[in-house]
Amino acid sequence: MHFLKKVGRSLLYYYPTGLYNSAGKRVEGMKILINPHRKLSGEQAGRGKTEERIRDAVSFHRALPGYSPTPLVNLRALAAELDFSEILIKDEGERFGFKAFKTLGASYAVYRYLQEMSSGKLEPEDFVRKGREIAKNIIFTAATDGNHGRALAWTARLLNRPAVIYMPAGSVPARIEAIKSEGAEVIVINGSYDETVRRTAEDATRFGRVVIADTGYEGYMNIPLFIQQGYLTMFAEIWEQLGKTNGFIPDLVFIQSGVGAFAAAAAEFFSAFYPKTRLVSVEPVSADCLLKSAENPDGEPFTVLPSGESTIMAGLNCGTPSLTAWSAIRDHFFAFAAIEDSWAEMAMRTLARNGVVSGESGCAGMAAVLALKAEHPGFLGSDVNQPFRNILLISTESDTDPESYKKIVS
Repeated sequence: MHFLKKVGRSLLYYYPTGLYNSAGKRVEGMKILINPHRKLSGEQAGRGKTEERIRDAVSFHRALPGYSPTPLVNLRALAAELDFSEILIKDEGERFGFKAFKTLGASYAVYRYLQEMSSGKLEPEDFVRKGREIAKNIIFTAATDGNHGRALAWTARLLNRPAVIYMPAGSVPARIEAIKSEGAEVIVINGSYDETVRRTAEDATRFGRVVIADTGYEGYMNIPLFIQQGYLTMFAEIWEQLGKTNGFIPDLVFIQSGVGAFAAAAAEFFSAFYPKTRLVSVEPVSADCLLKSAENPDGEPFTVLPSGESTIMAGLNCGTPSLTAWSAIRDHFFAFAAIEDSWAEMAMRTLARNGVVSGESGCAGMAAVLALKAEHPGFLGSDVNQPFRNILLISTESDTDPESYKKIVS
């Protein structure tokens, strides 16, 4: 026996014992934690260094073949349906002709790495021509759940260099083939994402490869910072696009968080440009390492041990926060949410009905909004200082697993 529960002006099917998905699996719902470690400021942080990093990243990406800003879409009908003033979503589905945003980080990190090799002499406009000479003896490598690996393989191909990409067990065949289509070798590891990261580093040392990874760990900190800085190009586009929206200032921004590189970039940007905006991290309930880290009384990073459960949000299926990212996230994020997969499925369908193709990880922010509306409506209703009326989401990928996307949405 089921009944309906209102979410904004929408209705979700609930059962007396909980929410179920179409396969009959009980939904565990979500968790939400207000960050106890956040450094409250209300004042705008110094923007000088952030503006300098933005200028450098933007000038590099603009020099790459195929660059154009991705759209910021106004979901007016959905905002009215969910009782918000406005919902805007940055749609990364066509970044550089790909289906995800990761090319921003991987390409910029390779550029900065080669720039250091050339003692600072490599300029953005010479990345492909001179970069090929600088990188002539390099084999690039990385661990990935799909999007970062393809982005690195694409960058390596621009430089006429090989790439060896490691993926965890259970990786989607479509994502493996997408990486191979860029000319890279793919090695699937019988283990988790964290185990894949370790194997990638070990083999890189053994075979003399260069690791371009978005997660920082002891002894490997510079390149993950370059990747974070590369993502600032997206936020620079948002800054410019928001300037054309008749005064829209986001009250809440939902950021999907894997190891935290993207979230750290968001923390840097919004603390400098929109200090009153609240950032909410979104993870799967089975891989909520950032939420668990925020629960730590000392605020130190926490590793989530593999539970045997998988998540359709493959790009967020990470057990350990990046050491280069965690402190910025801990200091600046307002809250941490963890969601069950059924909310992601619902979000994919919701966005599809509103004209946005968003994949399992790309829709995480929308999923958190729907879950909060249903399970914690008070969180979205108001804040001690201001109501949360303007929502900003970022769809970081489109249908990178086309078969799964079609099945879920249809």
